[in-house]
Amino acid sequence: MNKLNLKKMFYLAVLMSGLGLASQASAASLEKVKEKGILEAAVYKNFPPYSYKEKGKQRGIDIDLAKELASRMSVKPIIRMIGADENMDDDLRNNIWKGHYLGGGTADVMFHAPHDREYAAAVDKVNFISPYQLEKLVFAFDKDKIGGAPTIANFTHDPIGVELDTLSDFYLLRALDGKVMPKVRHYKSVTEAVDALKKGEIAAVMGPRGEVEGVFNKQVPENVVIQHLVTPGLSRSSWALGLAVKADYTKLADEINTHMAAMVKDGTVKSIFNAYGVTYNAPAIAPEKTTASVK
Repeated sequence: MNKLNLKKMFYLAVLMSGLGLASQASAASLEKVKEKGILEAAVYKNFPPYSYKEKGKQRGIDIDLAKELASRMSVKPIIRMIGADENMDDDLRNNIWKGHYLGGGTADVMFHAPHDREYAAAVDKVNFISPYQLEKLVFAFDKDKIGGAPTIANFTHDPIGVELDTLSDFYLLRALDGKVMPKVRHYKSVTEAVDALKKGEIAAVMGPRGEVEGVFNKQVPENVVIQHLVTPGLSRSSWALGLAVKADYTKLADEINTHMAAMVKDGTVKSIFNAYGVTYNAPAIAPEKTTASVK
């Protein structure tokens, strides 16, 4: 999927810090959720294994997390499956703090939001909370084609697939002073790239572990290995993901963070990831019972 492109993924990694104070708007936001008995959660559409439709039903890791979160808050979930805009700033504006100019309102919380100190400091209208996953770039490769211990140099002569306009794409086009570029094959999504790997059309795929493993859905062929490879010149190959709420909704953020912390601690988050065949990696800093607002 090309919705989480380089503009959204490049600076993701570490949990932000800051200080927030409760406000009347904050209290009202939580009271509104409780009064309605509904938690509206925004997730990206057509984004397996995190949020997608299968036979007309909503499925995915983020959808299951949203449903579990709503249950623990004693409210019902309404899932908004959103399309991605040009960048993360637009997504947050349209779905969390302002709303799209065409209407539709905003959600109470958004899933799959970045947790990066530098980015968070620049976005003063959003509170980034509850980091629940550490995403990592990996390679899925055919060991029968390139052996069991390949390096980036292998892809100067063996074709490698990548989703267009992603961090993996930008890296491979520049890797080893551009020597890998002639063997890079572009696809519209990680799903299409993995399908090409299965058919033997390429030797490997580079992408986020969750997306790569999710496509295989626990059915990895014997000849395929999924693992991290050393990536010379790439300063960051992992990033934390969590939730986002409007900056002054501190009480709502606190309640969400409390429940998400419990879900991580009691193994619920891990079990949901496992159900979709995705390796769960907890972030360096897990959710806490209270949260810090970005100011």
